[in-house]
Amino acid sequence: MRKVQIVKLIVRLYFIGALIASAAHIITSATKLGLTGIEAYSTPALIDGIAIIGLVMRSEQFSLRTRKIGFRVQMIAGLLSLTANVFAGDNAGERIYGVMIVALFIFSEWLSDQIESAEVDRARELAEKRAASQAKARATREANKAAEQRIVKTSKRRMNKQLAAITATD
Repeated sequence: MRKVQIVKLIVRLYFIGALIASAAHIITSATKLGLTGIEAYSTPALIDGIAIIGLVMRSEQFSLRTRKIGFRVQMIAGLLSLTANVFAGDNAGERIYGVMIVALFIFSEWLSDQIESAEVDRARELAEKRAASQAKARATREANKAAEQRIVKTSKRRMNKQLAAITATD
């Protein structure tokens, strides 16, 4: 369990690093567009901050509708962030670096959601075994019920034949 927590921490650090680099690029883009002071420095909150809100909205504690909206919010903010990160560059290398920062942001977010401990596998296996056991028990009950109905039918026919034989001899 400790290794899982360490790996998740490392992935979160990459996420934070990408967020910091992206914020710097967004500020640079805002400055290129003529914004200064607080206007330029608040733009990362307007773009990447909204992307983080979308990320939180996608968590399992929210309804399916809210998660879908969160995904859309992330997509729009992500495109704005990508645009700002590329626009911040003055040459091809800096623009490619801007794309890589956004890619790292997205990848580390996805990776963080994928990391699970071995306990999750054990819980899944146990749930699958329980489901298989319940299905087998249900099938056995149905087979026993069908067999019981056949026995009752057969017994009724035998009794009717015997009754018919007794009544016919009288």
